[in-house]
Amino acid sequence: MIAEILKTQRKERGLTQQEAADIFHVTRQTISNWENEKNYPDIPTLVAISDYYEVSLDYLMKGDAKYMTKMRKEAKLLDSLRIGLFSIIGAGSMFLFSMIGLAAVLNGGGLENIIPVQLWIMIVTIWLCVIHFKNLQDDMTSFVKNSVSIFLLITIFANLFCLVLYILAAAQIVHF
Repeated sequence: MIAEILKTQRKERGLTQQEAADIFHVTRQTISNWENEKNYPDIPTLVAISDYYEVSLDYLMKGDAKYMTKMRKEAKLLDSLRIGLFSIIGAGSMFLFSMIGLAAVLNGGGLENIIPVQLWIMIVTIWLCVIHFKNLQDDMTSFVKNSVSIFLLITIFANLFCLVLYILAAAQIVHF
């Protein structure tokens, strides 16, 4: 649908593909790809097209099922990356804090100060896991879902290992 509208509007104004390309700051090949449904304009370009050809943006976008499908896929990918990035940054921070705590204990740091901090790190990591696994339905692509899930599980086990190690050291079962 967008392809037909673009081609019709361009021809009605007596423009060549090159002239249209110059107006919308793209290449002639890009115009050809749009008109042959090989590709679609991005949103800012669609707005410019809508203004120039004096057709509604709603008409351009909603009239094309393929374009709407593409936009839904792109939105899903962005949501997926946003949720995945939040989980990775959060879990990575918790993993780093656990390793800093472990280094402190191995260098003679007091367990009485580190155990409460490690407990909070564990709580935050569990919270991140709950948020991540709650959003797994259809919000994430499989690659992001699997990568983040593996990283979160590794982080939770590393944090749990540190917490158990500290508790055993506090009970004087393990010595550093």
